[in-house]
Amino acid sequence: MSKISELEDLLAKLLNEAQNLSAALVVDLDGLIIAKSSVAGFDEELIGAIMAILDQTISKIKRYAETSFGSGTFDTNDFQLFYMELGNKIPAIFVLVADHYSNIDQVIPYAYIVADKVSTLLSNHNTSLEIPKLNGEGELILPAGAKKITIVGSEAVGKTKLARMYCGSNFNENGAYKPTIGISINEKELYIARNYNLKLYLLDLGGLKSFVKIRKYYYKYSDAVLILFDYTKNETFDSISEWIEESRHFLNNDTIPLILIGNKIDQVENREEVKLKASALAEQYNLPFFETSANTGEGIDELFAYLISNLF
Repeated sequence: MSKISELEDLLAKLLNEAQNLSAALVVDLDGLIIAKSSVAGFDEELIGAIMAILDQTISKIKRYAETSFGSGTFDTNDFQLFYMELGNKIPAIFVLVADHYSNIDQVIPYAYIVADKVSTLLSNHNTSLEIPKLNGEGELILPAGAKKITIVGSEAVGKTKLARMYCGSNFNENGAYKPTIGISINEKELYIARNYNLKLYLLDLGGLKSFVKIRKYYYKYSDAVLILFDYTKNETFDSISEWIEESRHFLNNDTIPLILIGNKIDQVENREEVKLKASALAEQYNLPFFETSANTGEGIDELFAYLISNLF
């Protein structure tokens, strides 16, 4: 399947789940449509009006390149429009279109799941074309009994790689780092006993500050939260207290366990000083502390064995 076909497949699946949308598009920064999908009866002439609005936005994006993950909404006499930038390394815009009788805000958090997959395809990484089911209230439909593990932390600490390493996903690195756009979801099914299987959903949340509006929506699904820092970047450890406070704020449930994780242990020769600080911080907040490498897999099985044995 070609990249364009994969993109259009994703957009069609989005419209099938989010039935209050009329169309979804991926547009490059020259104003050309890369891929699109629309519902039956959608007035194709509206595409011209949509592109005229986006043309003004594209001019601003080119002028202010640091606004690499911006988003916005527009209302016209004919439609509602929501757009999000896919980052300055992925020069494209993801667009949702709805009529005025639909609640477009309700589906925006869900659309970020598709936006991250679009960005992944455009950056020549592999990704599944499957997306979760959505109910009429904009909530994810996940299997009864499934456990949801939310993964948070600063940008580029290895959240996505850890999730994909554990779930056995094909992680195709082409040398360029690609931030998670809002949220990425990985699945793993465990065979615990002859008559008992456990389904895990790993909700990998984007670490950029601009994605807090999406993170706060997905915390509510959590059965546990993993908070990562990177042993090679002291600043990611320095921000751990902020991540703990954010998690507790949006969870609003003291019974949901938080676990502190120091990642990339394979990339440092001497980590004892940071390990001591991390252990002290974990003790201060009464959190379990684990060390992992998302490159080699070290510590990951032990982490999830602890989760399954002690928390679920």
